[in-house]
Amino acid sequence: MAIYARGRIEPPNLDHLRRLSHARHARRLLGLMSIPLPPAWNSVTQGWVGPVKDQGNCGDCWCFSGTGVPEIAYNQAGIGGGPNVFVLSEQYTLDCGDNGGCSGDDNTTVLAWAKATGIPLTSAYGPYEGGSGLFGKCKYKTSETLYKIQDWGFADSSGGSGVTPIADIKASIVAHGCVGAAIAADDAFMNNPAGKVFLGSGSKDIDHDIILVGWDDTKGPSGAWLLRNSWGSSWCDNGYCWIAYGANQVGTEAVFAIAPAPPTPPGPTPPIPPMPPVPPSPSYPMSGAYQVGVYSVSWSATINDPPPPADL
Repeated sequence: MAIYARGRIEPPNLDHLRRLSHARHARRLLGLMSIPLPPAWNSVTQGWVGPVKDQGNCGDCWCFSGTGVPEIAYNQAGIGGGPNVFVLSEQYTLDCGDNGGCSGDDNTTVLAWAKATGIPLTSAYGPYEGGSGLFGKCKYKTSETLYKIQDWGFADSSGGSGVTPIADIKASIVAHGCVGAAIAADDAFMNNPAGKVFLGSGSKDIDHDIILVGWDDTKGPSGAWLLRNSWGSSWCDNGYCWIAYGANQVGTEAVFAIAPAPPTPPGPTPPIPPMPPVPPSPSYPMSGAYQVGVYSVSWSATINDPPPPADL
């Protein structure tokens, strides 16, 4: 029987964070509920979800869930550069942030970190090593770009705690690519065989953070979530599994991230209007005559300048 690391610990200020979230996102959450919801959805096939990751023996599932949510949100918004390129660093948070490390924490810690400071790409910071960094071990260089999120929030439109309503989770997945959520990850869940929808064991001991990236209303008794885990690609179905709605409290305190707005592409340069034609100068015929001794002289001419004033 395989045993995997977990590490989700609810922070003492979570209720306060939830209240702040719903105060900020009340209108957005109502708007999410107006999104037409299909009977099935898969953000992986949408091209928004990168390779499955592996937390190893470190109890930092919270970091992988919290990092994956903004990572997928960026790709959903079309500004990440693609799921195989835009891969954010969990190691950066472990090394440089104020958190519980391998002893456990919550995915909201990473979302608050991503909003305030930002997270670099794994390709820039370095590979995942596990373990929490000691003082002075942060390897971040100022040349590395930190990718911030615009905001984050809880997906429960009613402002409640516990398992988030199914419709709220679905709407958030469509709008933002995924949600991070908690689950009671007991031995039955850990060892669910490939190809089988996990129907639950009845456990309510929340201890693990994951990501939900899709659903199918035809799977299981009344529908199932597509769950992306952080236990490597050898777990269940290549690192994913189908899990019945609500099984083992899946979907507890679901959270989403809001990526920055995509940059507005520059429009075409408007053509320079042609100069209006210069009208020809008016012509003025002039003539005169004068006497010089016995000679009479007359003359005439046409000029293009205005005639001189009459008093000159």
